[in-house]
Amino acid sequence: MKLFIIILMLCTTLSAIDLNLPSSAIQNATSGLVLILPSPSAAKSNPACSFTGIETSATYLFSMEDLPLYNFHVQYKYHDFGFHVGSSFLAHPLYKESNSMFTLNYNYNEFTLGSSIRYLYNKVEEYHEDSALLVDMGLLWENGNISTGLSVRNVTHSLFLEEQLPIVYLWESCFSITQKSKLSIGLEKETNFDFAFKIAGRYDVHKVLTILSSYQYKPDRIGVGAIFNLKDFSLCYSVRTHQYLSLNHYISLNYAF
Repeated sequence: MKLFIIILMLCTTLSAIDLNLPSSAIQNATSGLVLILPSPSAAKSNPACSFTGIETSATYLFSMEDLPLYNFHVQYKYHDFGFHVGSSFLAHPLYKESNSMFTLNYNYNEFTLGSSIRYLYNKVEEYHEDSALLVDMGLLWENGNISTGLSVRNVTHSLFLEEQLPIVYLWESCFSITQKSKLSIGLEKETNFDFAFKIAGRYDVHKVLTILSSYQYKPDRIGVGAIFNLKDFSLCYSVRTHQYLSLNHYISLNYAF
């Protein structure tokens, strides 16, 4: 199965470029919903998200040791402005992809508007090598116990190898059920794919422990995770199922300042 995935990745073009992968263990547990537990990496999914701190994560995609994925994100807020720098790197001897981004967002009353510029580089040995600049946009509304976000990746319809890269739409609403629990629902639509419905839950068991869980419909996937908090540091471990592949294990370390 591992060999099949690698061959599939090498033999396709855009279907394996700019993969819409979780950028942290938190997003792996929540199926990509970011409002339920904001972190610096949330800006990759919705540029309007602003949460100061440093976050780094690592995984072997679908438990394949020859496909490591690394993420690093830093976000800082100055008055009503938020600044974010992030990068991800997917490495394989025959397939390499990196994604570097800079995000700027602005908060006005209950609304936050954000935009990201991403530099995408992709190389398949003895097949192709190219890069592209993409722009993402995001909008966030927060009012008490309710927050709603809408984001669009690749609003510029950027091209790679003279073909358009995927456009991804993500809508999410998060509700505070109690002081210790939250619920998020969302819809995601990617070019050439059906709508995916997502729902995620969060429960703060204790000030040092938070539990996350999620379900995604089309394709059916389940995610679970645990966050261990120690003052300004938090460590998250999560797993997520796949219809055909092995579990996707993630680990993230976050420092909030």
